[in-house]
Amino acid sequence: MAIQIDAEGIRKIFPEVDQIQDKTLREGVVEIWLELADETAWERFEDIPKNLTLEKHEPLIGHIQGVTRMALALAEVAEKIHGITVDGDLLIAACLLHDISKPLESEPDPGGQPSGGSILPARKTEFGSKIQHGVYGAHKIWEKDLPKAMELAHLVITHTRASNTRAASYEASLIFYADWADSDAGIITGGGRPFAARWIEEK
Repeated sequence: MAIQIDAEGIRKIFPEVDQIQDKTLREGVVEIWLELADETAWERFEDIPKNLTLEKHEPLIGHIQGVTRMALALAEVAEKIHGITVDGDLLIAACLLHDISKPLESEPDPGGQPSGGSILPARKTEFGSKIQHGVYGAHKIWEKDLPKAMELAHLVITHTRASNTRAASYEASLIFYADWADSDAGIITGGGRPFAARWIEEK
């Protein structure tokens, strides 16, 4: 299986990609998504779940759109209120690539448990069981030799607490918190308890 899509289709799903000023980086982000379209077992990006647990009803692309727009909004406030200048190209590219491995982490599960939404039933792949989330995105970034590859890979790896590496830039803070905020939104719409509530219990 594979997803039949071209560069224009990727730009329609993720219009923020065209805000990336560096042409090599902009085209590289699109190329990585096109490669994942060829590698995945899914037939449409719209059918891929954000995860297989509390947000199985949420589409992955909706999550990535949410994280990207939230992070950009946070960056705008940080600049206006605090005078912090953010590397916009780096932030947008990282947001668009932070969950790039998820099309490989699950696959369609015909006859499986309904998602509770429009997303198709899914199951975890061997890739999803054995490869740490974030690693494949970094691999793709280095494979493409994208501009600022080390910084970009760092952002992708550190967006998740599953990584043993912690964030070391303000752009990393923005994507980290935008990721949690959008995830909580998805959990709440599914009737679950947000991460914020569970963090209190972990103290």
